[in-house]
Amino acid sequence: MEIEENTLSRDWTVVHEGRTFYVNLTESDGQGLLLSNRENWQIHEETETGTEELTCDVFSDSTPEQKRQAEENAWLMDKLIAFCIRNWNNAFMQELKENMETERRRIEG
Repeated sequence: MEIEENTLSRDWTVVHEGRTFYVNLTESDGQGLLLSNRENWQIHEETETGTEELTCDVFSDSTPEQKRQAEENAWLMDKLIAFCIRNWNNAFMQELKENMETERRRIEG
């Protein structure tokens, strides 16, 4: 057997100041379909009307208010990403690794 490509996708649900965010990281050592037309990190916010992608896009015709909101979103995105990175190896991940190791030992005998 040979591994052709590794793709990892990890999701967090983060509550920050009463707002709910869905944070996803997808990384690959190849060009998988999951990474087409997207950044590695994606963040969506739960709103009254559903979920919306949190963006920090600024265009040439953006208003000063839109530019201010984009700056706030960029700051918030960085804060959420840093939080997820700090919590990457939490108790859930430790238990998952232990369970996978147990399963590997069972399969290999």
